[in-house]
Amino acid sequence: MATILVSIVSEQAIPNYLFIKEFQSCVDKFLFLSTDTMEKQKKTQLIWKTAGIDDKPIVKTNISEDILNQSIEKLNKLGLSRDHQYLVNLTGGTKMMAIAVWRFFNQFPNSRYFYVPINKGVYHELFEDKPSKETAFTYQVGINEYLQIYGIRYEHEDIVFNESEVYDIFKGVKAGGFDLDKFPKHQLRKLDLPDNNKKIHTKWFEEYTYYLIKKELQLTDKQIATGIKLYSMNEEKKHDQYPHDNEVDVLLMYRNRPYLIECKFSLGKDKINIDNLYEHIYKLAAINKRFGLSAQATIFTLSDLSQLNDSARFGLERRLSITGVRKIIDQTKFLGNFSLALQEFLK
Repeated sequence: MATILVSIVSEQAIPNYLFIKEFQSCVDKFLFLSTDTMEKQKKTQLIWKTAGIDDKPIVKTNISEDILNQSIEKLNKLGLSRDHQYLVNLTGGTKMMAIAVWRFFNQFPNSRYFYVPINKGVYHELFEDKPSKETAFTYQVGINEYLQIYGIRYEHEDIVFNESEVYDIFKGVKAGGFDLDKFPKHQLRKLDLPDNNKKIHTKWFEEYTYYLIKKELQLTDKQIATGIKLYSMNEEKKHDQYPHDNEVDVLLMYRNRPYLIECKFSLGKDKINIDNLYEHIYKLAAINKRFGLSAQATIFTLSDLSQLNDSARFGLERRLSITGVRKIIDQTKFLGNFSLALQEFLK
């Protein structure tokens, strides 16, 4: 008896992709049920190419987003065998598509139904006569996979500092009261690094954040990167100066969910520039939308936000709430319980 995995393709591709990777080894054929809208975005192709299932039979057909009988008629034309086992992932598509797929596959005696809730790290097998069965995913998605299924290609900068160097420089930054003018350039000279680069403090802070999180969460190289430039897969890179769409200072995948971090050594010389901070929040919120519903974003800074007055603090909290950017991790968190602050961000 052959096993066929059925996916309903939609804008949010990660539930389809995760389910495919979890069951890939025991599946003989893949059936993708898509729509004209999704195929214009090449959603199905992005999923199967990233998953590496080109070596197995793949069937794709478009069904209606909102007309039940048209979808069922289209499914009937596939001539599927009653003798096969069907693993039906009902997560994607519109509600009408899910109803049509459920009704159609109910005629087959060996159909099993599943649902993947976003951000839970589990999938549910559904039954009509008993509670659903919840199972945790064993597969962990890497950065490259996640970006590919969302139609994004990327490049990342080379690492400049090693782990011990970033921690040693942090001691110097702390001793200087987190004052940018007192950045310990003498330590750069000892490391044979360029102290005339105006951005070296930014590069250091990005890599300090990178090493700190990588160690704290025990992440692999495929799960975290720094200095990332994003490009659309639909556009061909024509030369070395080809412009990128956006930048992400630190990007990590944790429990199959993407997290974006904007790193700002300082948010103002003598006091926090609240308008500048708002600009960073809006920019980060716009980038975050490219990564799907499960993405989370925040700002890491060595400025001390506790110096804000009540009015500015209220305005900041309001903008964070409106944009969906998480609570900022500032100097007090780096000096206090960083592990707790990080876990709050990852919720």
